[in-house]
Amino acid sequence: MPGQRFAGRQTPTAPEQMVSGPQMQVAGPQAPVTAQRYRSNAPVIGALVAVIVLALAVTLVWAGNRVQQANNSPTTPSETTPETPSFTPSPNWQGIEFTATSYGASGYWQAGPPDWQDDIVTVPITLSVDKNTLRFSFFALDNNLSNNLYDSIGGTMETGSVKEGQSQTGTVMFEIPRGDFTLYLATAGGAQITALIISG
Repeated sequence: MPGQRFAGRQTPTAPEQMVSGPQMQVAGPQAPVTAQRYRSNAPVIGALVAVIVLALAVTLVWAGNRVQQANNSPTTPSETTPETPSFTPSPNWQGIEFTATSYGASGYWQAGPPDWQDDIVTVPITLSVDKNTLRFSFFALDNNLSNNLYDSIGGTMETGSVKEGQSQTGTVMFEIPRGDFTLYLATAGGAQITALIISG
């Protein structure tokens, strides 16, 4: 009968497939492919680069501020201008700062209490020079109505010179009527520099 010729034979069927739920898996030795396996590391690297760039920028700004503060800081001792000496007279002495423009010299002049012997007066003096060299002399003017000028008649500092950074102490003498008089510090040529009142 028709159809019996193939009795006992199994009709070929399609390869067996396993269906498990809504997801289809193909049997075989290969592991399933998932999306996790192909995840990219680019976002992590980008974030790391951004952090490094930010840290570098902050460091550069901080270093720039430090340099600017260093430049704006007060000058170092090697760059400071020398301070003008602060002079004070010795006890019972009087003093005055002076500038001799003809020599470009400056400093401090002190005069002590006078020593009178009749009409001869001896005045102790100290000259301190802080700039250039001073070549000096002295003269006096009595404070009476005559207003006579008197040249010095002696003393260890009647004339002389004092160099920058040095100090010299000595005496100058005048023959002048006893009483108050004005003692002048002058250049070696006799030009007035400054004056002090000496009591009689």
